[in-house]
Amino acid sequence: MAVLGHQLQTYATTAGAREDILDLITQVDPEETPLLSRLGVSKASGRYHEWLNDTLESGTGTGAAALEGAAAAGRRLSARSRSGNVSQITTYTFGISGTQEAIAQYGLDSEYSYQLEKAMKILKIMQEQILLNSTYAFDVPDSYQCATAARSLRGIFAAITTNVKTGSGGSCALTETMFNDLLQTIFENGNGTPDICFANGYQKRRISSFSSNNVRYINMQNEKTLRNTIVSYESDFGTISTVLDRWLPKGDMPVLSMNDWNIAYLRKPFVQQLGVAGDAKEAQIITEYTLEHLNESNSGKATGLATA
Repeated sequence: MAVLGHQLQTYATTAGAREDILDLITQVDPEETPLLSRLGVSKASGRYHEWLNDTLESGTGTGAAALEGAAAAGRRLSARSRSGNVSQITTYTFGISGTQEAIAQYGLDSEYSYQLEKAMKILKIMQEQILLNSTYAFDVPDSYQCATAARSLRGIFAAITTNVKTGSGGSCALTETMFNDLLQTIFENGNGTPDICFANGYQKRRISSFSSNNVRYINMQNEKTLRNTIVSYESDFGTISTVLDRWLPKGDMPVLSMNDWNIAYLRKPFVQQLGVAGDAKEAQIITEYTLEHLNESNSGKATGLATA
């Protein structure tokens, strides 16, 4: 009998067991997935998740003086708008043989438990990449009412459309002026305050090399050794923490108001045991979720930056 090529081969646990592992996944290397680890968590109730946005009108004090004894002036408040995003299913499957689970292992009590921990880490990294870079796609059923393509959520970069600074690719290195121009654009177009910037290795070094006195280095763990060091940039538009994220596109960088971004789970991550195939068994981690972007105009992005 043929063996599926993606099996690692170790014996699994009780058949049919479903395990809620969201808490376990959130404990796996949080700094490997800095965006996912910082998002708020909410609940979705359908495959298309919706929310309402509201804004304050652009009022003006010019000519706003009222006559004594004047009748009340009518004013119409702005209506709320509806936004939404689709839920995306993300899975990771692994398998082990009965022999692999039974034999003695150096440093391991259970091969299955070890591979499950690895699978959770891989799934978490997959979610980080999806939440950053995914583009929106809604499944359209065929004549048999079956999906012909997978749903794909709208990620951070696709969701941010109001405040965008675009460079010219390889010749446009990130500068302090460009960074502040983006912050000013967010300030003028939004009604919130961005507080965090996610940057890959090269863009993080560019920010750390800004020549002004606005850059501060903070040891987040209060130890003698500088671990998880975050650059805090004190701008005219608020203090921005800069966090390293290896999964970002090399030439792109988001600046976010984190209160406006959540991950909404339709199905929290769980382990599904698959059918026994002889002396082997497979397990699949499954989750379904989407990204809430409550007010994208409070955030911004820089794209087309030099990468070296």
